[in-house]
Amino acid sequence: MITIDGVSRTFGPVQALHDINLEVADGEFLALIGRSGCGKSTLLRQVAGLDKPTAGRVLIDGEQVRAPRRDVAVNFQRPALLPWRSVLDNVMLPVEIFKWDKRENRDRALHLLETTGLAQFAKRLPHELSGGMQQRVALCRTLIQNPRVMLMDEPFSALDALTREELSMELQRIHIETGTTIVFVTHSIQEAVLLADRVAVLSARPGRVRQIVDIAIPRPRSFGHNAHLEEVAAASAELHQLLLENHLPPAPAPQRNR
Repeated sequence: MITIDGVSRTFGPVQALHDINLEVADGEFLALIGRSGCGKSTLLRQVAGLDKPTAGRVLIDGEQVRAPRRDVAVNFQRPALLPWRSVLDNVMLPVEIFKWDKRENRDRALHLLETTGLAQFAKRLPHELSGGMQQRVALCRTLIQNPRVMLMDEPFSALDALTREELSMELQRIHIETGTTIVFVTHSIQEAVLLADRVAVLSARPGRVRQIVDIAIPRPRSFGHNAHLEEVAAASAELHQLLLENHLPPAPAPQRNR
């Protein structure tokens, strides 16, 4: 589905990414995790067609990405809702941009709002909603495009811990139902384990793929009491260790006996 082939990106003297090679299967949920400044968001922008690699290429279904695509939707850290438009009108924005049938898609927009618990807020303005509710609106706006690929750049990072877990569970449910291919950037080990099929751990700048960790835990997953709590804890510990090793100083040379 997505092929990242030898992608590197430099900004003047700064090399953000170096020789990234990744394959993302159709319907897979891949999380990108790493320390701040390792190039996670830069890599996502290459896949979205919002930036061009200095070297290498990105392909979706064998076609090189040279610009944004209609079947690829992007969610950023901030929901970026238009403040003068109602919740429903914000969700309908892609319909207007792409000149799709408004009547047909209005029913779908209302259904999406209902499934995310926002049906009663359809006529409200964004400033009347909490941060978590605004992110749900942004998610509905993405889903109405029926994208084949969703690229998500730390969409829950500005929210409180409980709201983040609730929205992670909601995204997990949506992924199970739709089978959309998702690439999800996060700093949170918990989010990565809760959501992903695989986690790509990036090294410190310049970002390289340090290791890919399979999360072979049955869905649905949660951090509450459940049958897979030990597996969740083990995967979290493995990712924590990999991230910690990225910042450990080199071991001192052994002392020679005199």
